[in-house]
Amino acid sequence: MKRKEIILLLVVFCLIVLGALMVFSASAVLAKNKYGYSYYFLSRQVIFLGLGCVAMAVCRRIDYHWWAKLCAPLLFINLLLLVMVLVPGFGRQAGGATRWLHTPFFTVQPGELCKLVMVIYIGSYLANPDNELRNFTRGLLPPLLILLLFIGLLMMEPDFGTSALLLLLVVMLSWIGGARLIHLLSLGLLALPGIVLVVYRSPYRLKRIMTFLDPWKDPLGSGFQVIQSMMALGVGGVNGVGLGDGKQKLFFLPEPHTDFIVATIGEEMGFLGICFLTLAILVLLVTGVRIALASRDRFGMLLAVGLTFLVVVQMLVNMGVAMGVLPTKGLTYPFLSYGGTSLLTSFTAVGILMNVCRQEEAAVSRRPSPGY
Repeated sequence: MKRKEIILLLVVFCLIVLGALMVFSASAVLAKNKYGYSYYFLSRQVIFLGLGCVAMAVCRRIDYHWWAKLCAPLLFINLLLLVMVLVPGFGRQAGGATRWLHTPFFTVQPGELCKLVMVIYIGSYLANPDNELRNFTRGLLPPLLILLLFIGLLMMEPDFGTSALLLLLVVMLSWIGGARLIHLLSLGLLALPGIVLVVYRSPYRLKRIMTFLDPWKDPLGSGFQVIQSMMALGVGGVNGVGLGDGKQKLFFLPEPHTDFIVATIGEEMGFLGICFLTLAILVLLVTGVRIALASRDRFGMLLAVGLTFLVVVQMLVNMGVAMGVLPTKGLTYPFLSYGGTSLLTSFTAVGILMNVCRQEEAAVSRRPSPGY
């Protein structure tokens, strides 16, 4: 195992250990009150952590080029799951949105899987030399149409956060992959009126924007969650109030173990805890970019960049929401927040990234020594 893989493993290990501790700390009272069992959320988190580690180990061994061959079936399966979410009786509603498929044993969030599948698809499409990326109609338009199909289904749930993340990832990868910047900027300008219209005509999205601008206008309503999050961060100070001693998780801060777990960490571990999370983001970003730059081919480079930014952007957005510098999006902090599908997706992403690193090292080791 090479140095970059070890760095990735160390960061992931630290995050999942911290995540397990904080999930229990943030959810024990809630679990006892709702399910009569304090370890309800922790036990399920540990199960998915185990499954995630297996998924990461398996993906590390699978040649990443196989994912390009699986693009079509992966897209079809993910599309089918997104449609099933919208069918009454299959989809499960929570928090005003229907984003989950319910089974007798667990729930699946197809939107989480969609992020990973879209990165693989866009990476393989852009890596194909037959696709004329400089030509809008023959090169850039086909993947954008598929992206719009997925975004349309996500918006029907609704899931604006995942839709925005997918759009950002695809635009970024397209630019890195060689698409003309003028095409991407033109598409952005054309889409802007539509985005404004969607936000304006959706009361709950408009309320989120207004809450982001001034949460104190409705401190007991739409601004309550953000205000409680900022209060938790403020109370934590430099060193925090101590692990398990936070008060905001006691039914003041909604979702303290999922979307706002960073606020719980800030309260109990203080500024130092937030610094650790920031350091984890920087290490993952630098390591992922280094793997991309050293990859053996174009697909490996695009895949490594896409997977790295998929994980890092979610981390940044989750922290930004908890600090009140971004509107609430419903995106979890990878490896830290409670959530089975999110954990499995994140572990799979890192496993594939490690395989890209392994392939690069294998390619280097096979290079002939220079003759003298």
